[in-house]
Amino acid sequence: MTVTATRRTFLQTLAVTVAGVRLAKAQAWSAEAPPPKEEGLSSEGLLAGQLGFHPRTAAPLPYTELPGFLSGAQLAAHHAEYVKSVETLKATELALVTVKRDPANLSAYSALRRQQVASANDVLLHDFYFHALTPSKVEVPTYVRRHMNEHMGSFDSWAADFVACAMAAQAWAALIYDPYDDRWHNTVMDSDEAGVWIGGNPLVVCDVGKHAYGTDHQRRDDYVAKFVEHIDWNSVANRYHRVDRM
Repeated sequence: MTVTATRRTFLQTLAVTVAGVRLAKAQAWSAEAPPPKEEGLSSEGLLAGQLGFHPRTAAPLPYTELPGFLSGAQLAAHHAEYVKSVETLKATELALVTVKRDPANLSAYSALRRQQVASANDVLLHDFYFHALTPSKVEVPTYVRRHMNEHMGSFDSWAADFVACAMAAQAWAALIYDPYDDRWHNTVMDSDEAGVWIGGNPLVVCDVGKHAYGTDHQRRDDYVAKFVEHIDWNSVANRYHRVDRM
């Protein structure tokens, strides 16, 4: 009995010691290691050199008005919200440079990390949204139509399902390309975090929040129908060409 008790005591002491060492290492890492550099770069990445795509600056509106679809007042108000999102992302990443990463401050650190994801998604989705709108109808290029037929059945079947996603979503509807299964998928996002498809590359993005259309459209279905008619498919083709596995 004495041997068993001694062995149990030894194991318990060892476990406490190991846990203490691990905690000490974690505290040492959080106290001594410099934070990672995470600022956006406009000279690297899939969208190198394109204004607004994660250099942490807001891109100007490509068009100040889209006649018959979105007025200048609607676009200006929506763009102002996008600018706020860019500033929130910059402020969040600035706070991450100095935030304490020790166990006592994990709650605050976690909140900043979650805000970073939400803001980064919000900024990039708005970049995609604004820069694939066009004042007049653009024909779907053969390159895009060929892949759409392969992945989605046809343009009409894609559009019907995309409209359903846009009516069901609370925040965003998107057509994404997933290089891991080499397929296109329509997706529903209920917030800037909820519904993210890991690895997915956005091709078509529709903001379905009331702030995107409420000035000009009383009904979301009218807005969504107009959105499908004002997609710049040449922009979509360029996006897909950058990530297409061929």
